[in-house]
Amino acid sequence: MVKIKKTFSTALVLGYFLGIAGIGFLRGDYEILVLMDWLQVLLLLAGGIFGWIIVWLDRLVYIYWSHPEAQLSQYARYYFTKKNWKAGINLMEQRKAEFKELTFRSVLFQVAWVVLAVFALTSVASIFGKAMVIGLGLRILYGEWRDYLKDKKTLKRWLFWQIKREISNEELKWYLYVMTGIFVWLTWLLI
Repeated sequence: MVKIKKTFSTALVLGYFLGIAGIGFLRGDYEILVLMDWLQVLLLLAGGIFGWIIVWLDRLVYIYWSHPEAQLSQYARYYFTKKNWKAGINLMEQRKAEFKELTFRSVLFQVAWVVLAVFALTSVASIFGKAMVIGLGLRILYGEWRDYLKDKKTLKRWLFWQIKREISNEELKWYLYVMTGIFVWLTWLLI
């Protein structure tokens, strides 16, 4: 099951950014025979993949700085100090539901992300930077919809831990609709 999830998420991120590159080729933004244009496509892919992966680093912040006293943090640090990276990463993946109060997975971070994304897409010249910001948002949105379909209670706990108010399922659904709409608009800015 984990292999299927990883395959789907890999296909999602690669398909998304290859689709954007394909639109660029169809519109004439890129020429197939020009090496510099292929470099731009590779930077687009690399930025998107980096943005997708950077969300995972939030767990390392949890382990080393925000909650080093948690049992999960202690076990993971043990594996990492022994240079058993695979066991540490597998532990973090198997027990990911235990991570609480992650910065990237909060509604306040997403508001800041929207502002950052608008700035990056309208003011930054680097395709890598633009793709990184969009890849970050794609990963967060993908995780939210996945959790919405599987476990709304956990999603609410992750998203709204900084807000001291109970959020209804209807409000959660509308929040996801709005964030998806904003993401689609930001994708249009990237294209």
